[in-house]
Amino acid sequence: MKALIDVIPTAEQLALFSRVTSGVDVIRGAAGSGKTTTALLKLRTSVAFYLNRARRQVEPRPVKVLVLTFNRTLRGYINELTERQLGQEPLISLEIATFNKWAQRLTGARDILDLEVASAHLRRLAAAAGIESEFVVEEAQYVLGRFHIDELDDYLSARRDGRGVTPRMERPARQQLLELVVRPYLEFKAEHERVDWGDLACDLTNTQLEQYDVIVVDETQDFSANEVRAVLNQRSADASVTFVLDSAQRIYSRNFTWVEVGVNLRPEKSHTLQTNYRNTRQIAQFASAMLTGLPIDDNGTMPNYATARADGPKPIVLRGSYPNQVRGAIEFLRDIDLTQQSVAFLHYKGWFRDLIPALNRAGLPFVNLTGSPVWPEGPENIALCTLHSSKGLEFDHVIMIGLDGSVLQVDMPDDEDQIDVAEHEPSARLRRLVAMGVGRARESVLIGFKPSDAPDIMHFVDDDLFEGRDV
Repeated sequence: MKALIDVIPTAEQLALFSRVTSGVDVIRGAAGSGKTTTALLKLRTSVAFYLNRARRQVEPRPVKVLVLTFNRTLRGYINELTERQLGQEPLISLEIATFNKWAQRLTGARDILDLEVASAHLRRLAAAAGIESEFVVEEAQYVLGRFHIDELDDYLSARRDGRGVTPRMERPARQQLLELVVRPYLEFKAEHERVDWGDLACDLTNTQLEQYDVIVVDETQDFSANEVRAVLNQRSADASVTFVLDSAQRIYSRNFTWVEVGVNLRPEKSHTLQTNYRNTRQIAQFASAMLTGLPIDDNGTMPNYATARADGPKPIVLRGSYPNQVRGAIEFLRDIDLTQQSVAFLHYKGWFRDLIPALNRAGLPFVNLTGSPVWPEGPENIALCTLHSSKGLEFDHVIMIGLDGSVLQVDMPDDEDQIDVAEHEPSARLRRLVAMGVGRARESVLIGFKPSDAPDIMHFVDDDLFEGRDV
């Protein structure tokens, strides 16, 4: 599978890592602006600096390097690119992992409550309290990821950054959540001597078990505050730490401020990439339209079609039954040189059951990237992947069929008429997710849905931004 990130630095990128200094750097930028490329280039120059310093020592110690990604698919992709950058230097101790895998290795924790088991217990507590369960699970996980266990009462008066203003959570409702759900959940874990992934983050916040010289964290907008604190606590005294993020692409209900995680971010350590090196103007404009009206905080950047690298064809929207969408997608592939260019089929829920036999019948080999910790090295240039697992990846062409409104359904609150839809976080999160998927493409985008069940997200996209095709 072709890995697309180009590691030849541009002038804009060179300015961000030409000098290596210790401390925390933050790299922001919209999809396609080269954030990951810049971070990997900064990684290379930082490691070279610490390596030269180590070689001057009588008894040099290894340069400890940590690269963290949000999911296993991105981990495999970055591992492929990072190893090309650093080679096989014996003085470099390189670790590339997801946060959970890294935290488990460092703490030695075993028998960890997985997310499904933890969520099921939170649902039972919510049901016993007579509270809507799915919302409570997300809110409880948000609280446990943002606040330390000893400081949960801070939630009562804190801004709910990353959760939006709807559904509303006034102080009495927050108190009820803490007393009837969150604290009983903590008591359940203590009674049964179990830990969850959030506990590992808290443990690493309190205890330093490593001293890394160079740290790079990609897709930081989807890390919790406690996870960021944990990473910062494992750095050496003069470490170089780089966080790469874009909150406009945040797809989980998490957020934090730099102050609350203990970072005093100086202006010279804060960078925003402006140029869109990946998308055509038409792709960037299509993605940008999907984010219309959404609030963007200081860590977010709207897709910038004004600085896109080139012009290209308008995104194609197929309207028809799913079998007809599949046929249309296969025909679309016939015009692509699959020996040189990559294609990703992305889906919100990873439903590819009907697509796989169609690809097999057409003699089109493919790989499934979802959750894979290793980037595939074979000649197949068609990938199947969930939208969530496509974070941070890049392909020449992106196809998203089967995006019916029932698939992308978000339940609005009962007082829907009295709220701004842009402030409803579940809806906003879905729009960011689909826009992020569109932004994975370099050359072209094709999406499809049943005309009788168009997704709400298309209401934000003007007809002149795409080519509609009835199939």
